[in-house]
Amino acid sequence: MAPPPAWADAEASYDASFRGKAGGHVTQLLWSWQVDAESARTFASTARRLETAMAVQHESQWSLDLDARASRLTLHWLRIVRGDTRIDQLKRDRMRLLQRETQLEHHVIDGSWTLLLVLEDVRPGDVIEAAYTTEWRHPIRPDGCEVFFVVPPLIPVARYHLSVLSDPARSGLRWKSSPDAPALREETRADGRRRWAWEGTQPTPREAEANQPTTFIDHLWVQVSDLAGWEELAARVDAAWAGSGESADADQIAAFAKPATVDAAAIAALIRQIQDGFRYLSVNLETGGWIPAPPRKTARQRHGDCKDLTWLAVSVLRRWGVVARPVLVGTGLRERVADLLPMSIAFNHAILEVESGGAKRWFDLTARDQGGTFATQAVTWFGSGLVVDAANGGLREQPGGRVGGACSMRETVLVDSKRHAVSVVEIRLRVEGAQADGLRRERLARGAEAFAREREDQARRRHGRARRSGELHWRDDREANVCELVEVFEVSDAVHAGEQGQRAVYDAPPGLLVQGFLLPDDEPRRGPWEMPFPLEVAHEITVKSPALGVGSSPRRRWSTPEFEAVVEGSLVRGSWTKRMRFRVASAEIPAARVSAYRRDLDALFRELGWRIYLPWGQARPRRGDGFGEPRDDGAGLVGGNFLVEGRPDAPEPLPPPPVAVTPASEPDSPGESKQANKVKHSPGAKRRRRSSQDKRLEREPKNPLPGIPLWSLAVGVAVIAAALIYLARFLAR
Repeated sequence: MAPPPAWADAEASYDASFRGKAGGHVTQLLWSWQVDAESARTFASTARRLETAMAVQHESQWSLDLDARASRLTLHWLRIVRGDTRIDQLKRDRMRLLQRETQLEHHVIDGSWTLLLVLEDVRPGDVIEAAYTTEWRHPIRPDGCEVFFVVPPLIPVARYHLSVLSDPARSGLRWKSSPDAPALREETRADGRRRWAWEGTQPTPREAEANQPTTFIDHLWVQVSDLAGWEELAARVDAAWAGSGESADADQIAAFAKPATVDAAAIAALIRQIQDGFRYLSVNLETGGWIPAPPRKTARQRHGDCKDLTWLAVSVLRRWGVVARPVLVGTGLRERVADLLPMSIAFNHAILEVESGGAKRWFDLTARDQGGTFATQAVTWFGSGLVVDAANGGLREQPGGRVGGACSMRETVLVDSKRHAVSVVEIRLRVEGAQADGLRRERLARGAEAFAREREDQARRRHGRARRSGELHWRDDREANVCELVEVFEVSDAVHAGEQGQRAVYDAPPGLLVQGFLLPDDEPRRGPWEMPFPLEVAHEITVKSPALGVGSSPRRRWSTPEFEAVVEGSLVRGSWTKRMRFRVASAEIPAARVSAYRRDLDALFRELGWRIYLPWGQARPRRGDGFGEPRDDGAGLVGGNFLVEGRPDAPEPLPPPPVAVTPASEPDSPGESKQANKVKHSPGAKRRRRSSQDKRLEREPKNPLPGIPLWSLAVGVAVIAAALIYLARFLAR
């Protein structure tokens, strides 16, 4: 504990009368950083007004996270301001230094500490003022200056302030800011030092938007860096890692001995060996999380974090004569890193780059249970990364294209329309690429039995009172990276009565898209909408019942900048099918296009709904050969060409089907208000729409003989009536 440094403006003022958000719990009156580039020190001062009792409950324990490996902390004051009274709270006997290891559940042990002070006699309306100085030097660039200042986006801020003080000799210092940041104010102090400053207010918080990509920085920021370029950073990291020891004898470990043939298959086998054979555990108690453990130590312990496992693989591959390098990436900013000034704090993950057969590939050594080969193994799309190489390093684009996945599901429903009867559902699921990696990890993490129980729960959410019949069949082709499963469920009371109870109603479960894709709110947006790109989804549902007759189904197409889709069906006697094929066409949707995407996706969702009316008392069809059993002929897949052209086709008129079929919901009219649209999508509104449909359909003439058109029955009745009249006249003679 000490007074503030002489170079800092200790008494930073703020407007105590600033009005926060109505109903808000906390108002940030002051958010200030003052940075001395030469001493690597930052003087921080804050003031927070607690507006409610809830804020008092949660904010009266003042805490600060510390990195004892590379930083030094000096406390200046901690006090409560109540009107004109200042109450000092900076008492040494109230301080607690806790080694909490807050990331332990994520298998990270970093040696960080938390300084905790419990404040006394805190009341709503009090302002908590704090000031402290931190000195932090980066393990890779201890002589450098890197600042990334962010204004807290979710609360009002009466005054934010950033200043950077530097000597004239530090000529390489540059700055960059978000478009909404205030203008730079530059001045030269009496001692000749240069001072940059940014200052402003944020009266309105920025409410979080759903599904924003992490590459979109949705807050006010200012960046300052003296790093000359990405190549300099790559050279410094390369030198630091080399100091850890490349372990010239790493390949002498039996598990990493050089194979007779070093080809793509051998490299892929080594990568999978490290991915699946070494557990993830990050222990960074000395090196600040930037320098890996020696490869031989990692091999002996059989655990490590991303940089440890990457450095082990690089060392072994180099001994094999393979070109291999570490790559630093940012899991949040990803390709957006290239838009910022060079800085080391942009990266938080390490992966592997390998060259073989003229092809360059990236691999994530912390990704377990992956499938595929050297050429096809999926890796998260980072967009760009820092290739760590003194001679050829720098920021490089990720080689190859995005590796996505595909998911196809076929559901066959054998409907029994007797009251309180049991229907049967067969589900065939096939996933490829990244989707197969995810499903495989889920099954291995849960265990086969727990995975089967979770699948049964999902079936209940889709089909109602479902219970597994038989075993879950699982097949995993690791090299092709394809996972398939087949399962059968018995569903009680799959049908329900229409409003007057004269017909049975079967509501098909929602399509995969309805369950997996979020419909954006009908509101203006600041940021883009993230999409799972690339991804292909196919879903086919077949409903079988002897009561189903012959009909036709319109084919709908969508070809938009965001997605391509086709919905079509076939209505043959005893079996009705609806097929959907969907392909994501963009990684993110610009804010200006989100409303159009919402409209198109909503129209697609409406086409996926399906309600079928059946006569009571029809027994379900028998299970055919191979029902619920794995197949080798690909019959469980949904085929079709994803490439569609043109805008959505106009629906073709349907002839009167022998059994009534309607979408689960009908499109809103263009004139409906926003509030009406919300009501229409509510569960209660959906029930009311179904009731109105039931009433309308119950008023329609009933067909006692499914499969025979009503007009044929009418003609037959007329002929029979004429014959009876003629017979009666003949007998009367």
